[in-house]
Amino acid sequence: MKALRLTMVAALAVLLFTQCEKDEMMEPETKSGTLPDVVPAKMYTVTVENVSVHYDYFAAGAEFGVTGGDATPPAHPGETITVHFHAGPSHKLSFASMYGASNDWFYAPNDDGIELFPGGSALEGDITGMTYLWDAGTEVDGSTTDEEESNPVGMVSTTEENIQVLLDYNGESMFTLTINVLPGSATPLSPVAWVVHSMDQHPIFMEGELDYGMGLEALAETGNAGPLGEYLSMHSGYVSPVAPVLWAVHEKGDMPIFTKNMVDRGKGLELLAETGNPGELADTLVNRGYNAGASAIPDGQDNIAPLFPGDTYTFSFNAKPNQYLSIASMLGKSNDNFFAFGDSGFKLAAGNNMRDITSKVMLWDAGTEVNEYPGAGIHQGPSEGSTENEVVQPLMDVNDGFWWPDASQVIKVTIHKNKN
Repeated sequence: MKALRLTMVAALAVLLFTQCEKDEMMEPETKSGTLPDVVPAKMYTVTVENVSVHYDYFAAGAEFGVTGGDATPPAHPGETITVHFHAGPSHKLSFASMYGASNDWFYAPNDDGIELFPGGSALEGDITGMTYLWDAGTEVDGSTTDEEESNPVGMVSTTEENIQVLLDYNGESMFTLTINVLPGSATPLSPVAWVVHSMDQHPIFMEGELDYGMGLEALAETGNAGPLGEYLSMHSGYVSPVAPVLWAVHEKGDMPIFTKNMVDRGKGLELLAETGNPGELADTLVNRGYNAGASAIPDGQDNIAPLFPGDTYTFSFNAKPNQYLSIASMLGKSNDNFFAFGDSGFKLAAGNNMRDITSKVMLWDAGTEVNEYPGAGIHQGPSEGSTENEVVQPLMDVNDGFWWPDASQVIKVTIHKNKN
């Protein structure tokens, strides 16, 4: 998770806000429009938390299918194992498959995996030279009695004549890994455990270290990829930072940020939804007389940054009961998706009790950039993707064919009115 955090910080705390310096980001927090002079204003406090699950890896599994021959594992000479997976520019691929004619040998890349977008372009072609033969160190080589040992994982050979490993890029973040067992191979090949992960991670093994005890031993000794694939899958999933939060206080009937099923107004929402930077939109709203601002520094931290799982933003503002609050915050690992209430905002109540208003929050699509595979898009983050001129609408209404989380799986929003 540490490597993922560092990667996200680099991508979404530095580049995310390249169009706005720190002082410019902070300035809207001190500005406010004029409140109607009807009743004394009250101070409300809102907390926004990233409640995403702490997944270590992006995607994983075990592939048992075999093409050719009797189509049952293991794969014999002339047969093939194929793995399909999604990945983005910040990802690597690791996999493992037993060298069948051994006690505990297995094929795999280096312990830190294979970079999938070296130099920014998708890796394709014959990657057999990036696949090596390893000794898991869990069973004595050559033993006929399954004699156990406890040695570090080590490389057996850097050259391979039994298999051919190919990688194809199918576009839209989809890769295909093909492992051919060559005719005349000295060994069959077991099912494959695989995982897509971040840079500087060693998800399956570490050279020179003992087996992690998470399933590699079963794969290397018996060819059963199930336990390792299941472990990696349980620790894999979509994780997204939450970008700084734009907020605005307004009256009933106002739609300060967007109007549902209408094209973006071009006043700063596009920048917020595509890069996470709320500065332009905050300035626009302040200049129009709204009590508005942006919260960009996580609680307990000193610098502008997105929220990672467990992090919170807290901000306060003056408003009167029966006024409305609108917010907007980018779903970091997306192209132009953002969190918000409805276009008319959320009605502020008079009570002092803490209220969980997460159920009022939805994921929206700004309609300014084409969606890509969640968490693995080529243009997600600070780079620019294919533009579109669609309406702002709930993400659930967008027929992009992708799975997106519910807002409550990523974000929690609470509010209370401070006592006088």
